[in-house]
This record gives sequence, structure tokens and C-alpha cells, in this order.
Amino acid sequence: MIDPELKAALDSMLGDPEHWVHAGTVTPNGEPHVTPVMLAYDDDHLYLSLTGRTKKANLEKNPKVCLSIAEDGDIAHVIVWGEVELREDAWAQERWEFAMRHILGDEGLTSQHRALSREGTSLGVVTPTRWRIFGLDGGPGGPGFFA
Repeated sequence: MIDPELKAALDSMLGDPEHWVHAGTVTPNGEPHVTPVMLAYDDDHLYLSLTGRTKKANLEKNPKVCLSIAEDGDIAHVIVWGEVELREDAWAQERWEFAMRHILGDEGLTSQHRALSREGTSLGVVTPTRWRIFGLDGGPGGPGFFA
């Protein structure tokens, strides 16, 4: 279950469903790797559509991720730290389609539809471990909050 405070912050930041989120992973040699990803969520999970080989290989070795969500021209932001499980099963396919429909609409889902696979697109199911909310109503918060 996603903490209500975090969900409210995501609702505020992701009002435009086509908003990109940046995901940071750790390479095998310890360097950061940051890329834009699509993020959707429900009451239980955060979902990432993951297609890059580097990003997925990083997560297979080290499931830790940091997500950065910000609006252009505003210091308000949400940062989420957590762990990702890569999935391509029937449940993941249904959740990926939910995510793409939420982000791109029915037409976008139709144009982007694909079967999930480890070699192609995977669903990343994020379990948040802590977060930082800055500059939004409700102020900073989340377990392990730090400035």
C-alpha cells in the first residue's frame, strides 16, 4: 500500500499523465545511471515501463532505484527511494497496460502495445522505502526524510 502522503504528492506532481520521471540506478562499477522513464501508480504500487538494457541490467544486479519528479520552472519536487522488481508475467502485463493507458490514453496504449519480455519491455514494480516531498502543500515527509 502506498502511503497516503506520498500518493497525494504524486497526484499533485503527475497531474499531466505524460510527465516524465527520472530514474537513477547503480551500474556494476558503482556509477550512477539516470534516464527518463514513464511512471504510473495505484493505491498499492508504483509502476515503471522499463526498456533500456543498461537500466534493466543494473536493476537485476542491484534493485535499488531513486525516482525524481519535478515540474519545469518550479523547485517543488518529490524524490522516492526504493527497490524494483522486474516482472513480465500475466499480472505484470495487465498492470503495464493499466500504466500505459493512464499515461498515454487508449490510443497511446494501442500504438505502444507489446508483450512484456526480459529482452524487450519489463514492468518495474517499485516498493518505496523512503521519500522526500518539497515545496508542495503538506510539506516534507516520509519515512527516513532528510533535507
